[in-house]
Amino acid sequence: MRLHGLNNAIHRDLGYLLVGATILYAISGIALNHADDWDPNFVIKRQNVQTPVPKDVAAVTRQWVLGVIEPLGEGDCYRSHDFPTPEKVKIYLDEGSVFVDLKTGKGIFESVRRRPLFYQMNSLHISPKRAWLAFSDFFAVGLVIVSVTGLFVLRGRKGITGRGAIFAGVGSLISLVFLLSVK
Repeated sequence: MRLHGLNNAIHRDLGYLLVGATILYAISGIALNHADDWDPNFVIKRQNVQTPVPKDVAAVTRQWVLGVIEPLGEGDCYRSHDFPTPEKVKIYLDEGSVFVDLKTGKGIFESVRRRPLFYQMNSLHISPKRAWLAFSDFFAVGLVIVSVTGLFVLRGRKGITGRGAIFAGVGSLISLVFLLSVK
């Protein structure tokens, strides 16, 4: 096999092997880039609640707390409760919390649920475990190889000696400008 054919075979086969991880990292990367616009890992919902006002702090028992969370459908999710201030109680749930003002009975229920698929993809992207870490290192090296071999797939005026050089140069220049702008 000639050098050009070997280059194309490596580029093609390695590209096929890395396609799944490329899509995973691309979707996760876009989600993480926009973390200021939305939470890519969790769906957070807030709901106002009105509870009976207890006589005093001593009346805020487990029974009272269950009376607050059962109408929210969270009766089986109770973990604990405490008093961040003498006038407020925080109820901890499996996937959220309820914060209640004991003087007014007004509160906020906040449910926190993992965003399906995005949570798992972002976990792999941000804090990979041992086996995925080894694969992601292979993936990174594979991307370098696919990028370099891709430069030589086409020949002539559409390849690296023609307009391919212009595109490769512009893409590299854009990356370099952003790299140098980081302080």
